[in-house]
Amino acid sequence: MLDLSKPIFFDIDGICQLKVYGDPGLVKAVWNELKFYRVEPEAGPLTLDLELELARLADFVKNANPNNMPPFDFPDRHKLARWVVRFERLSQPAHRIRFYGNFASRLVVAKQIIEPAIRWLSFPLGFIFVHSTCLCREGRGALVAGPGGSGKTRLLLRWLAQGSPFLSDDYTILSYGQARRFITPLRLGVRLVRESGAGKNLGAMRRAGIYGRTALRRLLLNYAKLQAKVELRELFPQLKILETAELKAAIVIEGASKSLSEIQPQEMAEKLSGINQEEMYGFAKYLEGLSARTGDPSFKEFFPAQKERMLNFLSSIPCFRIGVARNFTVAEIDSLLEKISGLLKQ
Repeated sequence: MLDLSKPIFFDIDGICQLKVYGDPGLVKAVWNELKFYRVEPEAGPLTLDLELELARLADFVKNANPNNMPPFDFPDRHKLARWVVRFERLSQPAHRIRFYGNFASRLVVAKQIIEPAIRWLSFPLGFIFVHSTCLCREGRGALVAGPGGSGKTRLLLRWLAQGSPFLSDDYTILSYGQARRFITPLRLGVRLVRESGAGKNLGAMRRAGIYGRTALRRLLLNYAKLQAKVELRELFPQLKILETAELKAAIVIEGASKSLSEIQPQEMAEKLSGINQEEMYGFAKYLEGLSARTGDPSFKEFFPAQKERMLNFLSSIPCFRIGVARNFTVAEIDSLLEKISGLLKQ
């Protein structure tokens, strides 16, 4: 059984290595999101990029240093969650971040703090995490990006039901013409489970949990993101998970058109950069705040530099726009997937 009172180590495929420790409830929230990447430190040497201490908000003590001296504290909130992010060591790895949060903050710590920190620290190494799914076949991949709720997971589940391999759902890592995996649990509601047909592989208790969370979310009028987190192999036991794929196309979900229309790489880079910045949540504010308080402009230059590199990645790749997939019928989804499959054969 996992001992949450001890530090847990994660290795994101050699891209970013981190150590997480502190309050067991907060640590468990991170473990639930990144468990695919958990490693035992005894298994081999780790070069830590990030140390994250997670503590209760009640234990936070305001520092007395001037604003331009570390540690740098940023209080924040989202609905019922309250927290403070403290940046302590920024000049060299392992960078250290302390997170002080209340009970509700365990719902946001992984997605709004930990994952944005990983994406920020991975950029100087040549990697870009794009908020997207990647549909793969025969070692080739089509990136499908869009804001939360646009229908990326809906497309992916229909694609996987055809027996195709998996690369990514929430984020895809781009590097030197390749799409690389990023494995986190899928967030599913009743509609996606029913429509994909994947629910037949779930036990009765697991299905009941998904139905219960969907009902509670509707009761709360979507005030809280309470989708059930499901591991991919619970849905598709024979699923093949790839490490990389050759990137052959990029698609952004927006608008109402139900057909693929080609756009220029410059426009695609703008779209993907905007989606990425939105999905960094408050972390973008922390980077701007660090630039202001340290006098180092490199923190706030993260997004312009990311957009420029993204354009370089996309310059020789066909780019397309498609309407919001959550509004498509199942027949329209299948027709779209057939067209994407055709792109991967070219």
